[in-house]
Amino acid sequence: MAGEIALLQRIKAFNDNAIREVEEFVCDGNLSALTRKYEANLKKRDVDIGFNLFAIISDIYHREDFHSDILKALIDPKGKHQEQKKYLHLFLEFIRSHGAAINLADYKNVQVKREEGRVDLLIKDEDSKKAIIIENKINNAGDTQRQLPRYLEYVRENGYTCNAIIYLRLNGHAGPDTTDWTDDDREQVKAILKVICAYDETNNDLLNGWIFKCEKVSTNPDAQHILRQYGALIKKLGGNIMNKPIMEKFYKIIVEGENLKTALSLKAMVDELVLYRVERIIDKFKSDLAPFHSIDNSKDDDAYFTGLIWKNAHLGVDIAVEQESYSFQFWDRNDREGMKGQAKAMLQKMGCLDEYTPNNGSFSKKFAFPSQEEDLIKHITAFKKKLDGVMATRSKD
Repeated sequence: MAGEIALLQRIKAFNDNAIREVEEFVCDGNLSALTRKYEANLKKRDVDIGFNLFAIISDIYHREDFHSDILKALIDPKGKHQEQKKYLHLFLEFIRSHGAAINLADYKNVQVKREEGRVDLLIKDEDSKKAIIIENKINNAGDTQRQLPRYLEYVRENGYTCNAIIYLRLNGHAGPDTTDWTDDDREQVKAILKVICAYDETNNDLLNGWIFKCEKVSTNPDAQHILRQYGALIKKLGGNIMNKPIMEKFYKIIVEGENLKTALSLKAMVDELVLYRVERIIDKFKSDLAPFHSIDNSKDDDAYFTGLIWKNAHLGVDIAVEQESYSFQFWDRNDREGMKGQAKAMLQKMGCLDEYTPNNGSFSKKFAFPSQEEDLIKHITAFKKKLDGVMATRSKD
């Protein structure tokens, strides 16, 4: 017996220690601040761009050529936007702000070419013989063999001086793959290479530093509308990977000491919390079922009241439990599609039909967790009482 008691004491000490580690982990100020940033970032990812033409043609905007075509249409002074050199000048000022050695006077007779010499976008001036290479990586396409050195060679062989190579990424500032470059390639390209990201929430990304500025100076409403919609698309695409800096900070926290083990324990506990909440509801009402006859657990995420027969209907309530919510559902288990209308008829008799949302034969009401958990318990209690009252009245009739 003494050995069993000692074993139980060790188990208790182990569990107490595990709980203490989880509590300390959860209450860590740096981690709490980081999780708030991560939650805010998740909201940014879910960007509603509304009735957006680019979202409608979603099978197109994932292609690299799509973004190059849009950029060409905007930068080209001869484009159909009717804004002449406004967008070009703003773009030149934008890349100058990133350190590109650009003289606006060298770009008065500009041609903007797509795929000339395989270059995504080539801005060249026929008078000054100056040029700018734009390599579009907004959709994170990989680099081909000696891609930028080959482009630079093409431009120079055709008699132009290349002022800048713009390596345009969706997010981040990583440069091109140089593993197959020569030392001379690296020296020549590095001198004029500027890595620019489309969206990183700074004032000098492509979205804020150029697209939004173009929208502000536009006098053509059609061009302004396109810029606004394209900007919304860039923000949505960029937001999808904006959590990398946050994850880097989280990584530094998680590799310290026992933090990974504690985090995995916490994750397991959170995963089991749904089941625990189901059991809490069952424990709360198992001795107070009327007018139902039983309550049970379905698939570890649903506490369901059953056993109430009324006019050939089998009326039931399900409390579907999710990570951040509860769904109160009232329905006829003999009529999953709700075609007979008995559940609806009962709610009408109870005078509370308007409280619920029809949903595939059931009538439901949402409650947030944890803020509305107590409201849910009160709602179940009141609903059962009202339902029991109607049943008692009908039985007397």
